[in-house]
Amino acid sequence: MSYVTVIPSMTEYSARFKELSALDLKIIKAMCRLDVRNISKLAKKMGVPQQTLSYRVKRFDKLDLVRFRAVVNERMLGLKSYLVLATSPLGKEGSSSRALTCFPLWRYLAIVDGWKHGSYVRYAIPPDKEKDLEGFLDELVKRELITDYKMFPVTGPNYPLLNLDFYIEKKAGIPIFNWKKWITDYESFREEKISEFADFKKAKFDLYDLIILRCLEINARMKLRKVAREMAQLLGEEQHKRFIPLVSRRLKQNIIPQGLIKSYRVYLFPNPANNMIFLIYYINFANSSSLRKFIYGLSLLPYNTAYQKVLGKDELFVHFAIPTYEYSNMRKMLFELGEMGYLKNANILLGDLERATWDNVALYQMFKDGAWNFSYGIAVKMLEKVFR
Repeated sequence: MSYVTVIPSMTEYSARFKELSALDLKIIKAMCRLDVRNISKLAKKMGVPQQTLSYRVKRFDKLDLVRFRAVVNERMLGLKSYLVLATSPLGKEGSSSRALTCFPLWRYLAIVDGWKHGSYVRYAIPPDKEKDLEGFLDELVKRELITDYKMFPVTGPNYPLLNLDFYIEKKAGIPIFNWKKWITDYESFREEKISEFADFKKAKFDLYDLIILRCLEINARMKLRKVAREMAQLLGEEQHKRFIPLVSRRLKQNIIPQGLIKSYRVYLFPNPANNMIFLIYYINFANSSSLRKFIYGLSLLPYNTAYQKVLGKDELFVHFAIPTYEYSNMRKMLFELGEMGYLKNANILLGDLERATWDNVALYQMFKDGAWNFSYGIAVKMLEKVFR
C-alpha cells in the first residue's frame, strides 16, 4: 500500500493511556461533550480552575497524550455515505484497495477477512451520483480488480466515547467488563435517537472551508496559525500569515454556525495494541427499538466502538476494538441477544486496526468551481492514472 499517513493510528495511543489521571479522563469526557477548543467555557462548566484545566489540556497537546478529531457533517456538504464491501482475490488486496480508492471521495478503508475477504470502504458522494459509483464498481469487476461487491447506503459514522468511568475507578488486576450485567440491563436501556435525513441541501462553503475542515479532522485542536500554514501549503502560497484572519473568520462565521462539524471523536486506546482484536459486525436487528437500545449500550462499553446505520433498515455496521481476552464474552453476548429475540443475524469481518485501516481527509481535492467534481468518467480517468 502507498497511502500517505497524516493521521496516526489509534493504537499509537495505547502506551500513553497510563499517563492519564482520573482528572484527565474527566476533562476528556467534558471536552467531547462541550467544547474541545474553548478552555474558559469548559472551566466554568466543569467548576475547575481555568489555570488547572489549561495546564492539563496543554499537556495533552504537547505530549500528544490524546487527540481530538472533528467529525465532519457530510450531509451539510451535500454528500451521502455509502459502504462498499468488495471481494478481492487472495493476494490481490493491495491492487483492489488502490483501485477502490483512486478518487478522493473515499473516507475510510479497511482490508478485511471473514464474512467477506477484501476491502471495506466508505464513500461520501453526491446523492445523485449513486449510479456513477455503481458503474465504476462494475468497471472494477470487469477489469478483475475485484470479483464482486455489495453497496449499502448508510448514515455518517458515529463514535461513542468509550466508558471512561470504567478506568477512573482504577480496579485492581486486569479490567474485565461485566457483559452479563450489560445483557441483563439491555431491556431497560434507553432508545438512542438516530436520524436519517432525506435532504442533502448544501450549506454555504468553499475550498477554504474544506481545507479548514481537513485540518480539524486531523487534529481538532490544531492552532489557527498551523491551519493557515497548512492552507498556504495546499494552495501553493508562500505567505501563510495572511490566511490567519480568514481561518478565524471562517470558523466563527461559517463552519461552526452552519454545523459543518457534527461532533468530535477522541483518540484513546486503553489496551496494548498487541493484545487487541479489531472486529466489524454487520448486525440485523429484530426491530428499530432493539437497534436503538444497542446503540445506547455501545456508550457503556469501555472500548473503542463506531457504528453506521443502513438507511431504511434495522441494520448496523459496528466496529469494535477490544482486548483479545474479551472476544469470547462479547461473542457470547451477541448469541444471547439473538436468543432473546433482539438480533436476527450478525456477520463478522476481521481487520487490522494498526496496519490495514486508513482514513482519508482530502475531500477538498474533488471540489472544483463550487461543486463536487465526481462522475463515472472522472473516476475511471483517475483509475487509469493509478495503474498506468
